[in-house]
Amino acid sequence: MVGQVTRTFNVRLEREGRWWVAVADGIPGAATETARLADLGNEMTDLLAGLLDLDEDDISLTWDASAVLGAEGNRVWNDFLAERDDLARRQAELNAKRDEALLALRDGGVSIRDSAVLVGLSHQRVAQLLQ
Repeated sequence: MVGQVTRTFNVRLEREGRWWVAVADGIPGAATETARLADLGNEMTDLLAGLLDLDEDDISLTWDASAVLGAEGNRVWNDFLAERDDLARRQAELNAKRDEALLALRDGGVSIRDSAVLVGLSHQRVAQLLQ
């Protein structure tokens, strides 16, 4: 579906023996299990896409691990996720500022090698960024 807005689903994560179990809140039949946690996100996304007739790219999952971690562990986990997302946002902003600085250095006649020293990157990476 072109132009579809991403929908976020809260998924409760549990353990049953050697199986990881995921249940999407409020969606009848939206439960799946895998032996490997790494496979669970794809399995749940595929399941939700089929149940709700959505494109997989329009699905976002948030994980509620309180059944596995307990309430306090889940709070710590969610704090970590929020910090990680904030760091990614700040890293993207920093990269944009770095690219602006590299352009200003180039426009000011500073060589790629000297620009690399100033921003703390290899001259090869600076050359890639300036392409």
